[in-house]
Amino acid sequence: MTLIKKILSFLRSSKTPDLSQTAEEKRNAFAINYNDPGKFKYEDDGFVFDSTSSQQKIKWSDIERLIAYKLDLLTTDRICIDIVYNEYQITVSEETPGWYQFVEKTKITFPSIPNNWEAEVMHPAFETNLTVIYQRPD
Repeated sequence: MTLIKKILSFLRSSKTPDLSQTAEEKRNAFAINYNDPGKFKYEDDGFVFDSTSSQQKIKWSDIERLIAYKLDLLTTDRICIDIVYNEYQITVSEETPGWYQFVEKTKITFPSIPNNWEAEVMHPAFETNLTVIYQRPD
């Protein structure tokens, strides 16, 4: 068998990864990650955030401001939200387990949050793009 025939035979064999299966696995992994509440436990009046050092109960009504921005990590960016409440501030980022559900819950709880704020903060790349996405009226 010639070298070319061996290569073609190898490429047709079952050892070649099924790219559609890989894409399906990626979709499933994203769906699991998207629906995971992560470090957040939601209650009717707010949520409990399980940080590395403690658990913090935050009522939706206590949130004074949500500030979204991007951190420049040289080769990538990381989107963050500072939650300002009762003279405290905590930061969550897209790396925080439960990020996607937190973002969704904030949009439901505070309808004034722009639906497309993530796109506004993402572009242009490597810029901070500090944006107050929610400010309590009082």
